[in-house]
This record gives sequence, C-alpha cells and structure tokens, in this order.
Amino acid sequence: MKLDKPSNALVIVGGWNSYIFTPDWIKRYLFPGEQEKFTIDMIVSRGFNAQSIFPRILSKEVEILLQENRLNFRPVKNKNENFDRIQDLALQLADYLPHTPVTAYGVNFLFTEETVDGDLINLIRPRDSEKIEQFGGSLTSEQYIHSLVLNGRILNITITLEGEKVTFDLNFHFTIRNLVEFKAGISETSILELKQEAIQFITEIYSVGLEGENE
Repeated sequence: MKLDKPSNALVIVGGWNSYIFTPDWIKRYLFPGEQEKFTIDMIVSRGFNAQSIFPRILSKEVEILLQENRLNFRPVKNKNENFDRIQDLALQLADYLPHTPVTAYGVNFLFTEETVDGDLINLIRPRDSEKIEQFGGSLTSEQYIHSLVLNGRILNITITLEGEKVTFDLNFHFTIRNLVEFKAGISETSILELKQEAIQFITEIYSVGLEGENE
C-alpha cells in the first residue's frame, strides 16, 4: 500500500484569525530568512460562496490552509522530514498565538492498496454482503467505519472498498482546551510516531505493508 497525498496530516480546530497571516507576519514568524521562500494565494473550494474562499500558504515543504475554524497542514511530498516540518511550524504558531481558542486537533493518514485479494475483502466485509447479493443487490462501493481507543488515544478509521482498491483513512483525534495542551500532546507523541502506529495497525490487522519507508 502507499501513503496518499495530499492529505491534511495535521488539523487544529479553533478560532484562528486569518487576518493575522499577512505576508510580513508569515515571513517574520514562520519562515524567517530569505533562504526559505513561500507564496500566498486564495483557494476556492466546491460550491462557490464567500465562505469557500480561504488563504493558502505554500512553501517547498508544507502547505497550510486556513479554512474557517480549521488550520490544516499538508506535506508537499509525503517525506518524513516534511511531517517534522509541519510539527515544527505548528509549535511555532502555538508559541506566537498562545491565546487562540482551540478545541481539538487531529493527525490523519490515508493509505491506498490498489490490488485487493479475497482474504482481505473477507476480513473487511461483514456477512450481510452475502445476503445483499443473494437478494439481488450488486455492491459497487463499500465503506466501513470504526472508532476505538488504541494506546489511550482515540482512533477513527474509515475503510472504503471500491473495485480492486481499498483505502484506509485513519484519524487520531485529541480533545484539547488550549494550545498549551496541544504543544504537550504533539511533543509527547509526534506525527511520525503516530504514522508508525497507523502503519503497524494496518499491517498487523489487515496484513498489508507500506511500500517504501519514507513515502
């Protein structure tokens, strides 16, 4: 299987003020020094309206999206050093904007396996699918959702079967009261540690391994 991109590797939910993120502020606090260049543009999501336009900050390593009450961090490429860079930038923002009200953060990974064998399908698929087919139904797409506690952390998993492809969408969810708790949580268990935990979970439960160590 492969780690898909782009994905919101880190999402911090809170009352982010997009007016703070001016080019001068970003250059001074997030990307100091002329050696690290960045651009700012506006992204339009589906269903065009005033709320669907939001700013994007793009460097050679990281993409940051400010969507209403969500601050989304995406790696430009799924390299371990880019996940580290996301974590560093998030910690910088927590230091410079400590009074921003926040409620939660999530660390997310989306994995895709292009060739699904019968054993994997049988492991994922519940038994009602057999009765559906006997009733005359033909499954074209299937989605299964699990929410569990793993190592004391909330893990939400969405598994989608479509044709010969399966995707594993994993979300580690953390409830926080302030950015101090965010800093403590992300420092105690890093993004890369959660990535390894996600890979280990899929490998041991579904017998699917990751292609390549860094991507």
